[in-house]
Amino acid sequence: MDFISWLLALIGIGSDRAMHQSDRRAEVARLNAEVAGEAGRTLDILSMVTPRLTRLASQVATDLPDLHTTIVKFLDEQRSAALQLIQMTEDNKQKIAGAKGFVDWDKTLHDYQEWRVTASRIPPWAQGVVDRYDAIFLEAGIR
Repeated sequence: MDFISWLLALIGIGSDRAMHQSDRRAEVARLNAEVAGEAGRTLDILSMVTPRLTRLASQVATDLPDLHTTIVKFLDEQRSAALQLIQMTEDNKQKIAGAKGFVDWDKTLHDYQEWRVTASRIPPWAQGVVDRYDAIFLEAGIR
């Protein structure tokens, strides 16, 4: 009887561990998707303001060529960074789904939580920079 109890306890422990890992994997996948969503929000912001800011910057290109260059460079760099972030999440999605062998899901979950917090700061930051550019154009009387 003791052997059967021991065997059942061992099976139960293995089952609990597998469920714990499965829960962590699901949470990591969710956080990865949220990071992709934040990058998508950033792309939406940039796509919405790019034509307007480019047009306004071209109006002052003769007077302030540095401003025009800075705005265009900012928009291009941020769009490229958001696209790179989306590509990273796609790559991570494949890694999460195909993870084999021992993976420390607790550490991975912690890393993805930090990444998610960092990614959540990107869209408000990009919007803040765009708002500052709008303020510059408003002060200059350009619309």
